[in-house]
Amino acid sequence: MFKFPFSFEGRIRRLEYGLSYLIYILLYATAAFIWQEFQKWGIAIFLFYVSLMWFILAQGAKRCHDIGASGFYQLIPFYGLWLVFQEGESNENQYGISPKEDSLTDATQLSERSSLLNMLVQVSSTVLLNTLIIAFLVEYFYSSAITLFLWMVLSVIVCYFLMLLINHKGMALPDNREIVFKIPIVYATALYICIRLYNLNFRGVEVYIQTVYLEIFIAALIMAFTYIPYFGYKVLFKKLRTNEA
Repeated sequence: MFKFPFSFEGRIRRLEYGLSYLIYILLYATAAFIWQEFQKWGIAIFLFYVSLMWFILAQGAKRCHDIGASGFYQLIPFYGLWLVFQEGESNENQYGISPKEDSLTDATQLSERSSLLNMLVQVSSTVLLNTLIIAFLVEYFYSSAITLFLWMVLSVIVCYFLMLLINHKGMALPDNREIVFKIPIVYATALYICIRLYNLNFRGVEVYIQTVYLEIFIAALIMAFTYIPYFGYKVLFKKLRTNEA
């Protein structure tokens, strides 16, 4: 992945695109924070924003190519969500060979060398979707704290189940440490960071050292809720497999 991140030619998989969008949001939020604190760096921040926009547009164009569409399609409102979930064409098209074929030879080595990166790739798309849902709920459906909390819990359950469905395609989940323990930690941490960046940059809610224990509790709470869809997925697809047999 990320062989030519600033090139508009070629194709990339949806996982790389989702991770690219996560990187874009994190860097954009970081640059916005720096600009607020050091406004004299305005020109440098502007140039950084231009580079960041070039990066995400280039990655978006390659993702469009992977599904056989022109890179201009990414300019359609909300088309980015389609790019995150739509599977690419399996064969070579007018934009190049399939990125799956390109990465097949070193997939095993990549898994062994960078399991954390693989887990980030697995959760990146649904973490972004989960963050967008929570931001939408905060902005337009806030009536009371308890109602908002329940809606946020529901969004975590739905998005985490969707993540399991995308990555495992209805197959039985392996009973290993990664799926039982590591993936929930990565998902909860990534979602917590995205929510915090949203609150910091769009709502002006800062994090104080005095509330660090509360912040850890919130992240742990998110992780705890991921086990609801985890067990639901195991029960649902175990029954389906049993009925098919």
